[in-house]
Amino acid sequence: MPGSSPQPLALGEPAAVLLLDAPDGAARALAGAADDELPADLDAFRREAGLAEDPAWQRVREGAVVPGALLPGGLWLVTGRVAGRGRLLVALLRAEGGAGPERDEQRPEHAGPALAAGPGMALSVVRDGRALVDWVDGGYTRTTGTAAAEVLGGLAARLVRCLGEAPDPVEDAPGAPLAAARSGLRRALGGGEPVDATVVDVRADGTRFLHQVRTTALRDRAGRVRGVLSRHADVTGRTAGEAVATGAARAAERRTERQLQVLRELDAFVVADDDVPAGLRALVRALGEHVVAAALVALTVERPAGPVAEVEVVAAHGAQLHALAGRRLRLERPPAADALLDGLLDAAGGPAALADLARRAAPGSPTAWLAALVPSPAALVLPLRGREDVVGALVVLPREDGLRDGDATVLGGAARRAGLLVENARLHAREHALAETLQRSMLPDQSGIDGIDGLDVWTFYASNADAAQVGGDWYDVLPAPEGGSAVAGVVIGDVVGHDVEAAAAMGQIRSVVRSAAHDLDDPGSVLMRVDQLAAGMRVRRMASLVYATLQRLDDGGWEMAWSSAGHLPPLLRRGRGGEGGGPQRVDVLSDATGTLVGLGERPRPTRERALGPGDVLVFYTDGLIETRSRPMRDGLEVLVELLATSRARDAAGIGEELLQGLGESPEDDTAIVVVRVPEESELAGGPLPTADTPRRRRWQLPPEPSSVGKARHATLRACAVWGLDIGPRAEIVVSELVANAVLHGWGTVGLRLFDLPGALRIEVEDDSPEEPAVVEARPDGAGGHGMRLVASLGRWGTVRTRRGKIVWVEIPAGPAGGDERSTSS
Repeated sequence: MPGSSPQPLALGEPAAVLLLDAPDGAARALAGAADDELPADLDAFRREAGLAEDPAWQRVREGAVVPGALLPGGLWLVTGRVAGRGRLLVALLRAEGGAGPERDEQRPEHAGPALAAGPGMALSVVRDGRALVDWVDGGYTRTTGTAAAEVLGGLAARLVRCLGEAPDPVEDAPGAPLAAARSGLRRALGGGEPVDATVVDVRADGTRFLHQVRTTALRDRAGRVRGVLSRHADVTGRTAGEAVATGAARAAERRTERQLQVLRELDAFVVADDDVPAGLRALVRALGEHVVAAALVALTVERPAGPVAEVEVVAAHGAQLHALAGRRLRLERPPAADALLDGLLDAAGGPAALADLARRAAPGSPTAWLAALVPSPAALVLPLRGREDVVGALVVLPREDGLRDGDATVLGGAARRAGLLVENARLHAREHALAETLQRSMLPDQSGIDGIDGLDVWTFYASNADAAQVGGDWYDVLPAPEGGSAVAGVVIGDVVGHDVEAAAAMGQIRSVVRSAAHDLDDPGSVLMRVDQLAAGMRVRRMASLVYATLQRLDDGGWEMAWSSAGHLPPLLRRGRGGEGGGPQRVDVLSDATGTLVGLGERPRPTRERALGPGDVLVFYTDGLIETRSRPMRDGLEVLVELLATSRARDAAGIGEELLQGLGESPEDDTAIVVVRVPEESELAGGPLPTADTPRRRRWQLPPEPSSVGKARHATLRACAVWGLDIGPRAEIVVSELVANAVLHGWGTVGLRLFDLPGALRIEVEDDSPEEPAVVEARPDGAGGHGMRLVASLGRWGTVRTRRGKIVWVEIPAGPAGGDERSTSS
């Protein structure tokens, strides 16, 4: 194009090299590096290669030197004359890179800039077994700073100055990085195999540079090496640029790998961590260590009904935010529209500036509250979104250099994973609560206080220790049907599974048992009817159970009849025996056992035993005796030994000893029914027998007003058994605490008593986190007296639990006193 200047070309590998002998102008080929067989002469080479005729070829035929010409097909033609020998070197190099200038501008007169872009070249010819330098071009001199006269006629190794020097003790040491490169160069320049090597060389002026040498062997028709074409380039600048680019690439690679590692850690939290607070603490710790300076997670606090009532900081990491963990925002009424928690902020859009959101938020809203907690203008926030709703927010403080490439993606991934972790846990908790509510609603009065007239009954049910699953364990205490001979019935069973379906199957079988027990007295006949009805109802879960009847005899004694459908055998401890305080006899009632419910059509056997004063019956499920480390057989032996050596004199005390001896944290659902035949003195109205152990009791009460009276009765009975004279004060405290749990809380109410040295400790647990407080009495006298009265009777406090709270009171054994508040146990 007229007016344009020649553009440098990037010259690559040789496409062909010919060494021509032309003393008489015939230009015969002596040696070459063409891909095919060595052609006879220059024209033969051009025809076989399919190269079109060009004025440059004519110049070569005429013996002229062509410093550079661009041929059709992207080939660069270079020739060089070997002075004094009448030989001509012809090299075709591949022209690489972008489009160059027009072809007619790349005539020899315009070849300078393009040739300058290529490497320097040198020709060494093998004579008498040695490779001697016959020709070098101007590019070699520009590259190395060495004049042609210094190397012409000398050994080819002198083309690389460092090869002619004495070996360097470090760089030429065996195993050194440059040693192999130098050794290969010496062999290649001496006529050996071609090489591509880069060494640290020295120019004529003493400056060091990275010298890249690429060699091409020139062979004659017999395959002998006749010469070596070497190309020389200074790659110092290129290598430095490559080093910078490589360093940047490696830094980006390390950063990407770090980000992927963080995401892998977050995936592990979501999949494996059942403890949401612990998982979120690990999440903010990972972000604070690898991505940002500090991070916190705030979650909405769910309530059984109604709108969000609280926002709580559940996890925080970093010096600036660590102290904020545990902060809460109480919302007395539903908040106004909040961009963060109402899902108006899209997490896919990346982190948003918390300060900007707060300026548009309503005063007192969760977003405004978070902005007040983290007043830094650099704070960023992302919503924690579940599948539908927003469950919280992730707030981060970037490092001083801000977010780097990919960090926003990592934060978005962390927010998504945290949202799924929280939502999955809440969905699981809802399912568990549904199954547990269904299961507990089908259990009878769990205190055992309204059990069987004339018998001391204690019952207990607990889901497994981590409260992650609910199974199909159940028990029932049946009143005597009118017109029948049985006084009462006791049933305990276990449905296979740990889900809502297991709880539903348990409810079906329980109803079937109640129906059959209403019509039939014989336990074996009841189980046969249950088999028939369960098959007709197509109950899809296998189940085991024991059904027993308790009948008062005319002489005042009792008789038990029972039948088992594949369940664990009941235990019978005789009240008389064990002279001298030794173990009492325990019978394992393993007879009258048949197949699981619905699997048998044969008649179910029934067995009977007479019961006397002090005799104790224990019905239980496998969760009481079996753990991962204790087989069922071993657990049964432990249970028998504990029952034989129990010193408690009431059913509740015996149950406590069994629970304490077999572990306080069952790994599976556990149901227990303890039935004790009272002593004759008890029936006559005498004082209850006392015992030294155990000094604790527990009951589970339904969240209904009648539980207040049952709790008072249980407390007075326990004080009597322990020989305590503070029963009336304990009765007042229990009445107030249980009433508060029923009126202001939700979920099953747990009542526990502990006879401590010098004090009686009362604990009442429910699922509400709301803590009671001592307030001024209302002017009309209708309220405000309860906790004030409790505080006057003893020291009290609260303990937060995973699901709610425990309110405890310690009543001193001496005169009444208190009004002391504590927040720990």
